[in-house]
Amino acid sequence: MRTLVVGRSPFADVVMADPSIATHHAEIVVTDDGRLYLTDCASETGTWRLDAPGSEQHWRPVRQAFVAEDEPLKLGEHRCTARQLVRAAREGGPREGQSSALQQERLERDRPRLRGRVERDAATGAIVRRRP
Repeated sequence: MRTLVVGRSPFADVVMADPSIATHHAEIVVTDDGRLYLTDCASETGTWRLDAPGSEQHWRPVRQAFVAEDEPLKLGEHRCTARQLVRAAREGGPREGQSSALQQERLERDRPRLRGRVERDAATGAIVRRRP
């Protein structure tokens, strides 16, 4: 099983430079048997699937659902399919001739640094800025 993060964050598996996409917009879980499970991560603009009863086309929101590879999806205002997102995640991996150590070094260099005093949130474990 593999989880792919879709969003504007440079640390997402599928980085999308669309202002209607949240930093951590959605996740796609590729199950061991190849099915795709889509979860909207409480994004403001939502994640949608095309519901086509008869000749009418209607977008309906997705909170969590299995989706077909070629099913039309809309993340914010960006239209795509789950197959395109999974393919983009695969293509975003290490390039030929680039070692994973080199890629990790680049990620560490580009990672934003917190300045000032920080502490961990007791409830979530996340690192947060400490108030002066």
